[in-house]
Amino acid sequence: MKTVKKAVIPAAGLGKRLWPVTKTTPKELLPIVTRPSLHLVLEEVQKAKLKEIILIVSPDKKLSMTHLKDFFPEIDFHFIEQKEPLGLGHAVGLAEKAIGEEPFLILLPDVIIDNEVPVATQLIENFQKLGKSMSATMPVAKEEVIYFGVYKLESVQGRLHLAQRVVEKPSPEKAPSNFVVVGRYLFTPAIFPILKQTPPGKNGEIQLADAMDTLAKEGGLYAYEFEGKHFDIGNPVGLLRANLYFGIKEYGKRIYQGLI
Repeated sequence: MKTVKKAVIPAAGLGKRLWPVTKTTPKELLPIVTRPSLHLVLEEVQKAKLKEIILIVSPDKKLSMTHLKDFFPEIDFHFIEQKEPLGLGHAVGLAEKAIGEEPFLILLPDVIIDNEVPVATQLIENFQKLGKSMSATMPVAKEEVIYFGVYKLESVQGRLHLAQRVVEKPSPEKAPSNFVVVGRYLFTPAIFPILKQTPPGKNGEIQLADAMDTLAKEGGLYAYEFEGKHFDIGNPVGLLRANLYFGIKEYGKRIYQGLI
């Protein structure tokens, strides 16, 4: 079985939920205490021992990302431009040539997950056992499913669930479960031909969740209940929660002592 060596980070989004600040600063570079959020994702990549990163960026973001080589010199960065915001599925599809015939990770930069064993590593370890595509999952409150791709699950093997369906942002009444797709994925190259055949879905965009639905129907997709603390920093509350959590984690003693 081929080992996982590469990761894709889609970073071309407009960050509309955080306007107006993301009009001037890319969402991926907003600070979590003293580090840009993207740096936390790249630290996860480092811990997972991956050396090659494909960054999908919009034309106006590419220049702001060039500093990454100064902070992560051991990572080989490749920049691919997504000229129009045509959806996450479209962004992932742009990486096909750079990925080739290898399994690969996808890490969404507006999802931060803190755990001693990175979620990237957790997915790689499970992939080495199964050889199947998978993504991270977690249960959420029923009213929150409208913000996620949602799984219909079949069998359970510990933290692993065989997926039957993936439904993009359903209403609570139509959601097949409360287990949602979280922004960490590990795919075989089989996802690329599926993406090419996936028509535009919600918002007229090519949705990765729709391609995952096809993969699930073919019996080729698992959902993995990850271990870790999850933050969606693509919205104001999630960004604030992440700053409070990491601020206390890194500077808690000084904060409580009133020194800062």
